[in-house]
Amino acid sequence: MAGNLYRTGQQAVTDLRENYAQSRARGADGEAAGHTNSTDIPGAFPDVAIVANDDEQMVLFPSYAKRHDKKAWAPSTPADPSQVPQAGSARDEEYWRQEWERHEDEKAIVDVDVRGWIYAPPVGPMTRRNRILIGLARQLSGISAPSRAEAAPAAQPEQAAPGPHQMQEEMHDQEKIAKEAALIERRGQEEKRVAYSGGYSEQPPPDIGGPGVDSHTARLGEKRVPGSGAVSPTLSARQGPSINELSEAELMLANVNLMARIAPFLTWPQVAMPITIFFYNETKSQSRTVLTNDAGHFVVRAQLDFVPTHVRVLADEKLSATQPVKVTEPHGVSLISDVDDTVKHSNISAGAREIFRNTFVRELAELTVDGVKEWYSQMHDLGVSVHYCSNSPWQLFPVLATFFKLGGLPPGSLHLKQYSGMLQGIFEPVAERKKTTLNHLLTDFPTRKFLLVGDSGEADLEVYTELALANPGRILAIFIRDVTTPPEKTGFFDSAALDLGRHKKPSMSDQESSSSR
Repeated sequence: MAGNLYRTGQQAVTDLRENYAQSRARGADGEAAGHTNSTDIPGAFPDVAIVANDDEQMVLFPSYAKRHDKKAWAPSTPADPSQVPQAGSARDEEYWRQEWERHEDEKAIVDVDVRGWIYAPPVGPMTRRNRILIGLARQLSGISAPSRAEAAPAAQPEQAAPGPHQMQEEMHDQEKIAKEAALIERRGQEEKRVAYSGGYSEQPPPDIGGPGVDSHTARLGEKRVPGSGAVSPTLSARQGPSINELSEAELMLANVNLMARIAPFLTWPQVAMPITIFFYNETKSQSRTVLTNDAGHFVVRAQLDFVPTHVRVLADEKLSATQPVKVTEPHGVSLISDVDDTVKHSNISAGAREIFRNTFVRELAELTVDGVKEWYSQMHDLGVSVHYCSNSPWQLFPVLATFFKLGGLPPGSLHLKQYSGMLQGIFEPVAERKKTTLNHLLTDFPTRKFLLVGDSGEADLEVYTELALANPGRILAIFIRDVTTPPEKTGFFDSAALDLGRHKKPSMSDQESSSSR
């Protein structure tokens, strides 16, 4: 009996040792192949202000401040004495809440928007969800994972072969990746068809405040879901080599770029985390407290009775960030610009695979649009405020912020979409998703005039035209970059998709049309 127990215990110890050795062997080559979590997001995006402590990272999104518009309040005292709420009643609480809001509104002179994201970077072995997500990005980008010999030349040569269970799991993962990739391509084609026809494929989301939310606290759920980089790839958008033409070194670097840019999608949001936001200048300060939402984001619009010069966001004693405050004046001209295929070459019309290659693999310097830097910079120098509006998810903020700096684009507020899916729909050209943001911007600045800039690939013209009709006299001009007309030298039987290897990228100056109102 004792001997059997001893042999059983010895076998268990041996099995544990073998499993541990196999895990370490897999981890050695997993960093480049995408089996372990090793990407340092702040290090991958050195031009983006990402603050970090041991377990959490935080980034503040570009936003704006504006002069406060006072509300038209009803008389505070009811004309009928019987309508005066009784002390302690629900109506009494509502009455005093409104009185507090009235008091804050009457003394406020500016509204300051603060938006940001707090997340925990993934550590340790890759989860199945993240393995599938990376596999999807690889398949749609057209690059394969590096072999173990390429990924870790110093790895131990004697590695145990994967067992039947592991092989079956990998097979199931590959089947799921193939199905999801096909679904993404089909959905993208349908979204493109609907967008080109000027239609809407989904109902606009309800207006729940968006950028205009003004709250000191947010009661949000505590569901914890996987969340929500980097720069220097070597694949050129102009060269556009196929996967078969890549050398081993190019393939390795392509995988490094993909792993860096997709890293923000692998993070864990910090949910229901209390955040203290300090607004201050040399003589005065105030604070607000908010909770992060299910995506780890926080949004606050603070009504203040002074003009702050800076805002400091404090998550804990080791995690804080500071951002300057710039007030956009009530009168003037604002530029609202799309991003993909307007200021950044994404080639939306070519389908999901080309979009993924341009987003996750190719060199950002090759994705600039000729003439945009000079045009936008000149307008910014003349005092035009800039607002960038895109259907890209917030997880791509580090990539976009790096691209804006690399491309020399002027600073401005950035408006992206919140997304927590498995890459389905992250680039779909759904026009109505932009409408809420556009309406908020026009509402926030009721006396400013606007220039609207977009492209012909995402129904921007239809959305901008509706906006101009709904706001007569406020839209100075609409500029649309033509990205759907084939190049002049394209033959009758040639593909209409833009071939980056043979054709010059169309510039903003020679392929834009203007419709003034």
